Amino acid sequence: MTAADQARERLVELDGATVAVTESGPPGGRPVVLVHGFLTDSTTWRHVVPGLAERYRTVLVDLPACGGSPVPRRTGWTADAAADLLVGLLDALELRDPVLVGSQMGGSLTAWAAARHPDRLAGMVVMAAGALGEGASNLGLFRALGAPLLGPLLARVFPYGPFAERWAATHGPGFVPEPTAVARYHRQLRKRGAPMARFGLGVRLSYGEDFDALAGPLRGATLPTTLVFGAADRLVPPSTGRRFAELLPDARLVELPGCGDFPQEERPEAVLEAVHALLERL
Repeated sequence: MTAADQARERLVELDGATVAVTESGPPGGRPVVLVHGFLTDSTTWRHVVPGLAERYRTVLVDLPACGGSPVPRRTGWTADAAADLLVGLLDALELRDPVLVGSQMGGSLTAWAAARHPDRLAGMVVMAAGALGEGASNLGLFRALGAPLLGPLLARVFPYGPFAERWAATHGPGFVPEPTAVARYHRQLRKRGAPMARFGLGVRLSYGEDFDALAGPLRGATLPTTLVFGAADRLVPPSTGRRFAELLPDARLVELPGCGDFPQEERPEAVLEAVHALLERL
């Protein structure tokens, strides 16, 4: 049995939310905390965890209302509140010198947490994060699913076919998402789409109308950083990764040819290589 197989699951009570975490790897290893994006959960890291848990204390986080995390008590989420929740989780788990790895919305929250709490992290990996710019907006979907009356109904009846088509379109050309993963995300949408959207909408609106809200707090941050962006991402273009790199003097940018919005699922080997490279220079 490998270290990745010996997973330890638990719920952690935080201010305003209960968060499900799954830990694997040596408890004494450097903590690596993985944060997923909108409409997914921690299983999005399934192809990355085994390569990390061999050496590092690997912590998977389910954001509020996602995966094993219940619908949060708190309402009115913002990027500040969500980033503070992540840092509160680091404190609750007593993680020293952690590296935060986030993709999509989780990548934006990783950068936001670093901007608000620069002394709390040893490094970060930011992937496909739209906080500094998006090529295509999800705001319409956020708002429809988050509507008080229509949202829950829309989520419950959202058909699998259109969902699978939209999901495939977020990936790079020719990539076929795993049917079991798509089915899992679709089931989660039908069950939890409304509260997930309300959480995501609050975070998304925090980016600012011109995606400038994070730029000032992040500018000049010296935290060791790796940026991973897909060259074929229709939602978050590579130019956003370059904008992150311009703000962060100790950032290394990796652009993955042919990759879309899900580097951790489309190119897990490249993601592992990028994470290991960061960890080895800390």
